[in-house]
Amino acid sequence: PLRAGPACMLNLAASVALSISSTRFSTLGVEHSSLRCSRITAESPPVGRLSSLLTDLGSSDWQPLRPRSCLANPCFASSLLTSFSVSEACRRGVYVPFGIGPTAVLASSVIYWSNPIKESLRRTVDLFAVRVGMAVQVLLAWRYCSGRALPLILAGYTAGGACYACGRILTVRGAVLAGHRVHCGVHVFANLGNLLILPYVV
Repeated sequence: PLRAGPACMLNLAASVALSISSTRFSTLGVEHSSLRCSRITAESPPVGRLSSLLTDLGSSDWQPLRPRSCLANPCFASSLLTSFSVSEACRRGVYVPFGIGPTAVLASSVIYWSNPIKESLRRTVDLFAVRVGMAVQVLLAWRYCSGRALPLILAGYTAGGACYACGRILTVRGAVLAGHRVHCGVHVFANLGNLLILPYVV
């Protein structure tokens, strides 16, 4: 028994060491797997967030900002910026055809934003004038301008479209004033695009 005692102790110690080693590697494997899963989750595209943004963008659950005075509405003030597109076209002697679309947009926007109502004929007319006017300006830039005119107007309209989308999402989420301030970028960048193509008219 005295001889067998140390041997038994060595065997027991070896068994315990092997057990601890196995447990350690198993734990490390679990931790590595957990860390890998967390990294994959962190690096995965935010599909849920994108879906939420698209849902809000297409939502009809919103109302325009209606302060007591139209002068307190930032979109009313920014809609007047279209007058620069009209006046610059006149100054350069190209009102026909480059000033006609901005004139229609200026009139429809001022009329709508003076008393914005979501479900109204004035809003329908304004949306129609803006969309058709922008399409016509792009065609005019392509047909009657040279150089970088077409990329410039497309860049302006793209930036304006981004402001429209961001403003709508903010408004749907309850940040109505902030949404309308961002919407002003539509008027700023679209008119900037209109102005930048005029030097390239041939």
